[in-house]
Amino acid sequence: MDSQLGDTAWGTLPERVREDLRDVDRLRAVWAAQRQGHPLDVRGAARRELTRDRVREWGGGPELTELLLTGASASGEPMTGPHIAALAGRVAALPETEWTPGTRRALRPFRTALSTEHTLDLARAAVVPAHPVVRAAHTYAECVRILTEATGGPEATGEGGDGFDAPWALPWVLASRVLQRADLPPLLLDPGCPPPGPCTKQDPEERLAPLVSHMARLVTGALRGELGWARGDRPGAGAPVPPLTAVTRRRVLDYVRSRRDPVALILRALDPGASATVSSGDGGAATARGGPEPLDRALFTPGAAYWWTCLELVVGDTSLSLYVLVQDVGSPPSGVLAVTANARLVTPEGDRETLEMSRSDSVTVMPTDCVDDRWPQVRDLVDEAVSRSMNELTRL
Repeated sequence: MDSQLGDTAWGTLPERVREDLRDVDRLRAVWAAQRQGHPLDVRGAARRELTRDRVREWGGGPELTELLLTGASASGEPMTGPHIAALAGRVAALPETEWTPGTRRALRPFRTALSTEHTLDLARAAVVPAHPVVRAAHTYAECVRILTEATGGPEATGEGGDGFDAPWALPWVLASRVLQRADLPPLLLDPGCPPPGPCTKQDPEERLAPLVSHMARLVTGALRGELGWARGDRPGAGAPVPPLTAVTRRRVLDYVRSRRDPVALILRALDPGASATVSSGDGGAATARGGPEPLDRALFTPGAAYWWTCLELVVGDTSLSLYVLVQDVGSPPSGVLAVTANARLVTPEGDRETLEMSRSDSVTVMPTDCVDDRWPQVRDLVDEAVSRSMNELTRL
């Protein structure tokens, strides 16, 4: 898909945001080529299950899943004022979900009927001549503005005073419909990374840029999730590793090793017996030794090949194993790689996952990249993972 940014929108968005949109287009091209070999019902089942799983993370039910999806038609119904009013009515009828402090809230229904003027404003936002992600972000921002005015406060963005993110469902439903009309996946909210609030007094284009960038990363994750849904014969043992994969794996291993000595010095200042060691291997070996099991379909393809590098930190009777993983997306591989990190903390009281990095923190490596293209992002991912791991250990 060629970028659909209009000249005006393209000229006002920062280069970093335009690069995020180019990533959407590049990954969509791989996604579109792969799905040609899969029946429509298989593609629909993949999208439905991915959407359902993400909705469950937010405490939502099947009604919200249905609202986020357009059904068999990729384009769905035109985003007219009456259609938006009907969608708002269905959102208002969503059941309330139970919530207790310390847990995530579900996307909340908006119970007040929208005026005709408001639905027409949203209909105009939904057809802005721009890249689909820009159009979705514009629709989302316009909807948040309208709901904020209707409620008289910032609650529509989930920025209430209780410290928990509880955004309204309607902006996400409308943005998802806009994306699917452009033959893109629905917008799946990342529980670990809430969206930036679009209602500020900044310049309109600059105000929208962080939201466009955030949504571009969410769409990239959704495309990668559907791309990874493919099932087929994976390469047999001994199959040659593609050059981009080999170089990415080697550079990740070298960089993690470079972090080992500085980290060990810090830990030994706390405990002279502290240690930091680095190991690496493939998915099968990791599972055999109790290593990472990347089963989250939003990040990984069950059955696909992946490689890991582990930085193991030991302080007294506590250890933390930080894994950086490079995985093929799709089975057989699509040429796309996902780089992410997770960690396991082991204490006398037991063990638990400890590295709270969101899906948006992961790095997608495109088949057309060279390793230098993505290395700054991968390096930042590793640095952030090491920093969070050290913080976890030193505050125990």
